[in-house]
Amino acid sequence: MTLLYAIGVGALTNVAVATLGRVLRLLNVRFDPSGESLVIGVAAAVIVATLGLGARRELIRIALLGLAVHASLVINRFLGVAFTGRTPDDGSRDAFIFTPLALGLLAAGLVLGIAVGLIARGFRPRLPWRPPERLVRAAGFAFVVGAIAGVVWPGPFIAEVLGGADLVTAVVSIPLILAAPLAGGAYASRAGVDYRRVAILGTYMTLPILVALVAGTVANVGRLSDPRFDPVAGLLRGTIALSWFLVAMRLAGWPLGAAFAQGFLAPEVSTRAEQAP
Repeated sequence: MTLLYAIGVGALTNVAVATLGRVLRLLNVRFDPSGESLVIGVAAAVIVATLGLGARRELIRIALLGLAVHASLVINRFLGVAFTGRTPDDGSRDAFIFTPLALGLLAAGLVLGIAVGLIARGFRPRLPWRPPERLVRAAGFAFVVGAIAGVVWPGPFIAEVLGGADLVTAVVSIPLILAAPLAGGAYASRAGVDYRRVAILGTYMTLPILVALVAGTVANVGRLSDPRFDPVAGLLRGTIALSWFLVAMRLAGWPLGAAFAQGFLAPEVSTRAEQAP
C-alpha cells in the first residue's frame, strides 16, 4: 500500500461526504464539513495503520497537500494586490480570515488519523471489501495533480485582471478544470483500467459538482418563468449553458486522459500483488 493509495482513499471519502453535504443543504439542513481536513485524517489513518508512526515523511506530505488549496488562495490574493493595486474579489480574503481555523482543522485531522490508525494497527480488522487499488491510486493521483495545479496556475488572479466576466473566468479556469481528470484518466489507463471503469470513477469524482449544478439549474429555470427576471433571462441561460459545458469537460477529461495514455504512453507494469484478485 502506498501514499498515493492513502490519498486516494481520502479523496474518495471526501467526495462522499461533500455529496452528502450538498444533498442535506438542499433539504435546508446545515452541514458544512471540511473536506480537506477529512482527506488528511483518513489518509493519515491509512498510512499509520499500515506503516506505523515511522512514516513521518508521508504525514508531512499529506499535511502540505491539505494546505494546497489554502496556499492557492493566498497566492492569488498576493498577486491581485501586487499587480492591480486593489484587493481581488475572488474569495481569497477567506484565506487570511480563516487561517487559524484551517490550521486547527489540519492538526485535528492529523491527530484523529493517527489515533484511528493506531487503533486499526492494534486490532488488525479484516475488511470485507477493499476498493480496487488501481482505481484508488488514480483518484489519489488526480487529487494531487489538481491540488498542484491550483497552486501553480493563478486562474482567479488572471480572470480578475481580464475583467472577471463569467466567460473569461471559465476560459482561464480550463487548466484547473482539466488537470485532475486528464491526469487521473491517464494514470488509470497506464495501470490497466478499462474505459468503463475510468468513466465511472470520473463520474463519481464529479458527483458533488453534479448535485450542486442540478440544484442550481432547477433554481435558474424557475427564475426564467418569473417575469421579474426577464431583463436577465439571457444571462441566466448563458450561465446554465456555460456551467453544464464546464462540467461536461470535467467528465470527458477522464476518458480523454485514458485515451491519450493508451495511444502515447507505455502501460504501467503491475506487480503480482496488484494483479491478484
